[in-house]
Amino acid sequence: MPSRDDLPSTPNWLTKRHVRIGFALLLVVSLGFLVNGYLTATERGGEADLAQQADLPYDQRDQVAPPRDGATVITTSSRPGSQAEIVAFGEEGRVLYYNSSFRKFFDVDPVEGQPKTVEYVASRELPKEKCPVEAGRDNCILNSVVRVNLTSGEETHVFDRVTHKDWHDVDRLGEDRLLIADIAKDRVFVVNTTTGLTTWEWDAQSEFSIQSGGFYPDDWTHLNDVEKLDDGRITVSLRNQDQVVFIDPETGMEENWTLGSEDEYSTLYEQHNPDYIPAERGGPALLVADSENNRLVEYERQDGEWVRTWGYTSAEIQWPRDADRLPNGHTLVTDSNGRRVFELNQQGEIVWEVPVDTPYESERLGTGDESTGGETARELGLPTVGDVGVSGDVEVEQKRTNPSRQLWTVIRDSLPSLLVNGVVFIMPAWIGFRDVLTVVGMFGVAGLWVTVEFYWSAWTLQWPLSRRRD
Repeated sequence: MPSRDDLPSTPNWLTKRHVRIGFALLLVVSLGFLVNGYLTATERGGEADLAQQADLPYDQRDQVAPPRDGATVITTSSRPGSQAEIVAFGEEGRVLYYNSSFRKFFDVDPVEGQPKTVEYVASRELPKEKCPVEAGRDNCILNSVVRVNLTSGEETHVFDRVTHKDWHDVDRLGEDRLLIADIAKDRVFVVNTTTGLTTWEWDAQSEFSIQSGGFYPDDWTHLNDVEKLDDGRITVSLRNQDQVVFIDPETGMEENWTLGSEDEYSTLYEQHNPDYIPAERGGPALLVADSENNRLVEYERQDGEWVRTWGYTSAEIQWPRDADRLPNGHTLVTDSNGRRVFELNQQGEIVWEVPVDTPYESERLGTGDESTGGETARELGLPTVGDVGVSGDVEVEQKRTNPSRQLWTVIRDSLPSLLVNGVVFIMPAWIGFRDVLTVVGMFGVAGLWVTVEFYWSAWTLQWPLSRRRD
């Protein structure tokens, strides 16, 4: 009878030593991938370097980003091993402004008529003793709308309010009015910043059942974006319902304008930051960061329906949360789990890129708020890049990529998107999707090696564990 020292059905030259060397090489190569991922992620020098650069006189700061026309402002939301920040890179690629005084940073908008001034939304946790009595929680969140001059660093708190969740977006309506996406109460409201009074609100419960979306009341709609349109309507992004809705302040939601449907993931899947492009620039259209689908998409209104007319995806893009169409026809992309912000030209090529950990939103100053001034993809003749699916007569271009990247894409797209992005988000800042797969693979190889060694050993698997009698 064959013993466990034998390797049945294998070539004569394959011995235990060869198998062990093979397992060891696989683990060493995998470890090399992890080390390379760590070195690549920390190549910039870490978050502390940005703060150090901001402490120097501007003309003594190093170039840490590629030069570009107009300053680029980026906000980030923190994860383990990272520091949330708002950072502005000047035209020369130097740090123009840096702030990490909040726990998380979200929306950032330019202030009209003040070229180097922005308003951002940020939050920090408060201890229970500082929470309102009605909160009834161990801690709560202070949401702040802050105006800052990026050149002087002078800051003004425009509006503050305590809730139990982080606000993600605020849109300015006038000198003393803000339109707020209130994720805590699943509503949109207008507040007078002078009096603190709410002058208008729309509650998602007026149109949606609490059986829809996420867990009620903790994270039901995850209402993450609001935009006031020139025609008076308001767009609202309901992430957990996979929909962008249009609200008439007088009559309520316009159902025939809704983009997306809950759990109909081919249209939208837990999207962020939809931007409206009006008819005078080729619309009506919506440019959306389709986050859980790992793509950017644009939908155009045609004959009373939304038709997908453009898209972008790649092996590298991972959980994008913002996309702005610039006046020059380029698209500024915030790739959150891809840990970068990049700019696509009209041919779908990356022409500017800066590494940033877990960015949430980015703005190119001098180009208007978000996609203001940008035209639709159809008007510009932009080709769709990657397999995102399109409707109508749209040019599709498949960018060439190497086999290893194609393999990563196949693996990524075969796994549940919520699982992939969720795991990457809670990992240390330098770990990306490929690193997670590498770690899983290393555990698999190690487990198989242990199993093979046990098979070869003198022990047998029974209880109590005992040595085999030959």
